[in-house]
Amino acid sequence: MRIYSHMARTAAATAMVVSLGTFSSVAFALDTDDFATKVAAIGSQGGTKMTFGAIETNGDTIVLKSVRLAPGGEPPVELGDVSFEGVEEEDDGAYSVELVKFPDVDVTNEGDHLSIVDIEIGGLYVPETMTYDTLDNILFYESMSTGPLKITHKGEEVFSMSGIELEVNRADDDSTVGLTLNGTGLRADIKHIDDPKPRQMLNDLGYETLTGDLALDVNWDVESGTVKLNEYGLTLNDVGKLAVQLEISGYTMEFIQAMQQAQAAAAANPDPEAAQQAMGFAMLGMLQQLTFKSASIRFDDASVTEKALAYAGKQQGISGEQMRQAVKGMMPLMLGQLGIPSLQQQISAAANIYLDNPGNLTVSAKPAAPVAVPAIMGAGMGDPRALVDLLNVQVTAND
Repeated sequence: MRIYSHMARTAAATAMVVSLGTFSSVAFALDTDDFATKVAAIGSQGGTKMTFGAIETNGDTIVLKSVRLAPGGEPPVELGDVSFEGVEEEDDGAYSVELVKFPDVDVTNEGDHLSIVDIEIGGLYVPETMTYDTLDNILFYESMSTGPLKITHKGEEVFSMSGIELEVNRADDDSTVGLTLNGTGLRADIKHIDDPKPRQMLNDLGYETLTGDLALDVNWDVESGTVKLNEYGLTLNDVGKLAVQLEISGYTMEFIQAMQQAQAAAAANPDPEAAQQAMGFAMLGMLQQLTFKSASIRFDDASVTEKALAYAGKQQGISGEQMRQAVKGMMPLMLGQLGIPSLQQQISAAANIYLDNPGNLTVSAKPAAPVAVPAIMGAGMGDPRALVDLLNVQVTAND
């Protein structure tokens, strides 16, 4: 995304006057109504309508007052006054914005309170028209961040995070796009879990609170449409880390354009049922373009396994070590219900290795050649067991 800096100012008084005069004329030339209309077009996608009450301008800062998002069929969301700083109009009618600042979220509903502060978007690009045929029409910003997030219930903190940071890294030649997200300082209070059974179990395992972090890392090859989810991970301290990886192809600019057109058509249809049906058919057609390359789910232990064995053994009146051996002994019987001998053997072998020395468990699927997504859906509906061979499912431990 292109971000243009303001005209440089010199220390000399005369040059400063000229500079400020030029800056004022540029700011005055901004077509605020045009800018606001194009920003609303970005916010009004996928059946959502963005509106605002008024526009205020101060130099190269534009404030949209009383911004509201109205998702189709859902109650509207009041965003308040949104400030766009460092607005510059480009030669093609597009706009670049250095920084977008949102008002803090402060919502209370039936004793539950949500607060999010310091919500910002950096490097916003507002295209001249929404055509979805270039990266400029689908990548609207370079970064997004928030300050602390907090959820309370009847005055007591239930969940919190220190903040979220997201960055979009676009290659100079537009060949690839990378996206990373980090959510730090996650904290959840166990005593507020509604279901008493898991709440008691977690307490017995020694967890009064759960703390950790979130991470997301995605790469997209624009021409081939290959999307690699390198990591979607949740790390919980003294528990473990759950990480998901995925690779698909066919997510091209043409696919995105078709999806946006289908969503726009559904949003314009006055009959919700007919719109939903048409959207379903459109999505089935678009899925024909996607192919599955690989996926994996991995868990890295950080002491929860030993705690769970000790807890389960206590319930049976035996030690954690005795429970370990009991689980290993029962494994063949439990797995026999799958009716897939090759997979049963893999799971049993991996479980034995893991239980003897808890390290990590991985379930992966990597077919010899990419498989069309509709073929996977058909196999899943016909005979789910066929997916094991179709996707080359593997189960391993302590890799």
